[in-house]
Order: sequence, then C-alpha cells, then structure tokens
Amino acid sequence: MQIIFIPKKTGRVCRSCLSSRATWMLGFFLFMILPIATGGMTWYLLDHFSDSGNNQSAEEKIFVQKQRLAALEKNVVEIQRQSEASLDALSLQLGRMQAESMRSNALGQRLADMAGLDKNEFDYNEEPAVGGPHELASSKHQNLTDLQISIDMVSENISQERMELGLLENVMLDKDLKQSLDPKGWPVKRGYISSAYGYRSDPFTGKKVFHKGVDIPSAMGSPIHALAAGMVTYSGNRNGFGNMVEIDHGNGYSTRYAHISKLVVATGDRIDQDQVIAEIGSTGRSTGPHLHLEMFKDGRRFNPRKRLYSARKAKEN
Repeated sequence: MQIIFIPKKTGRVCRSCLSSRATWMLGFFLFMILPIATGGMTWYLLDHFSDSGNNQSAEEKIFVQKQRLAALEKNVVEIQRQSEASLDALSLQLGRMQAESMRSNALGQRLADMAGLDKNEFDYNEEPAVGGPHELASSKHQNLTDLQISIDMVSENISQERMELGLLENVMLDKDLKQSLDPKGWPVKRGYISSAYGYRSDPFTGKKVFHKGVDIPSAMGSPIHALAAGMVTYSGNRNGFGNMVEIDHGNGYSTRYAHISKLVVATGDRIDQDQVIAEIGSTGRSTGPHLHLEMFKDGRRFNPRKRLYSARKAKEN
C-alpha cells in the first residue's frame, strides 16, 4: 500500500509504501480500536459530567436542608420565647393570687376574731383538708390553656371573696361602732345604786325633790370607766356637781359623771368605751364618795337603771 503526503509548506510529494501486514494493522486500528477508544472516551466524559451534575444536586439538597434547619431553629426559638413569656405571665398572676390570698386570710382572721369564732375551726394559717378517690381512667394532664383558665377562675373567686369579706368587715365594724357608742355597762368595779332616778328626799334638806340620775357608792379613788366611746364635751368643776365629766357619744346619746375626785380626761379628748376617765370622789354637794351618773337621749334625761343592770348582768354571765 502506497501513501502519498504533500506538505502544504513545501508542496513536495512524499510517498510511503506500507507492507500488507502494516496495512492490515492500520485497518484493524481504524475499524476496531478507534471506535472502541472513541466509545470509551465518550463514556468517560458522560460519566464525568454526570458525576458533576450529581454533585451539584447534592450541594443544592444540602443548601435546602440547611435552610430548613435554620427555619426550624427559628421556630424553636420563637416557641421557647412564647413559652417563657407565658411562664412569666403565669408567675406574675400567681404572685398576685398569693398576695390576694394573704390579704383574704388576714381579713378572714380578723373577722373570725371579731365574731369570736373557734380558732381551731377557722385556722387561716393552715390549708383546708381536701381529698377524694383516684380516678385513673379520667385523669389527664392539663395543657397550658386549661391551666390559664383555672388560674383565672381562682383569681376571680379570690377577688370576689375578698370584696365580700371587706363588706362583711365594714358591717361588723359599723355594728361594733354603734354598740360602742351606745352607753351601757357598769362604770365602776364594784358598787350598787344607793339612790335611784326619780323623786326622793333631799339628803341635806329632807324635802321631796326629783333626783335626775343615779348614785353609785364606791371606794375613794376607784377608777370610773366611760360607758361608751365618744368625745369629752366638758371636764371641770360645776356648782353642786363638784368635778364633772360630760361625754357626747353620738346618735343623740350623752352621759354625765359627777362628784369626781380626780379628772383623767380633758375637754375635747376622744375616748373609747370602758376607758378610765376619772376617779371616785366626794366633791360638790355630796355626803360621801360616790358617783352621780346621768344619761341623756337627744338632750332629754332618762332613767339609766335598766341599762346599767342589764349590761352588768350580761357581763357577769
């Protein structure tokens, strides 16, 4: 086989002769080896580009997963923030409920003391006993919404109960105040009525005169107690009465204490029921140490005997 080469640069004709063996090998290469090599190269290139495409898809998938993880982390942080805010709100509400409960317990304890209730029965320092069977079938955990609803209901009940206890306390205080302003009781520790309210013989002249109060003999210097709370309208000496104290108790009531040896209160003083206001004496027109007591309602005198003895009997019982 003869092969002719004509180089472009020189233009000279070159001839080369191949033997039949070389010609056969060249044909074998062109028709067998070259297609195989070309196919292998093509497969390699396709596989290479395919791997590149797969690698690119994996990177895209990793990027997408990272975005999803970031979104999940953001949701977790938001849920945690909301949970912490809910817990903070519940903590604040619990603190308010505890304060309300303490105020209600203190108020209830005052009412129990005012009413004279048995402290063993109404002990506000201990939790009330409760109980019941354990129901496994129906028992379940409360979610946050149910817990919030329960707390709101308890808080509302506590506020309502405290308001009702406050109203009850005002009623009881008003009742106690009215009772403390109502003159009754026994003004000295011991003694009796030696001269009643009404007509009697005057101890100095023997004439029939109207006695405007009651006389209660007692030891010199014995304390005299106010029959009711009020304000001292007069504390001093007055002709015939000697040293005297007058008290305005409100509601139209007033009392007068005369023949006192020592004045303990002054005009304008506010006094409580059963407070010591003076001491037994024999000043003024008197035959011996005793207390002359008068009672008034709307400026008019009335017989204090019934109030004195009924109150004294109740106190002794």
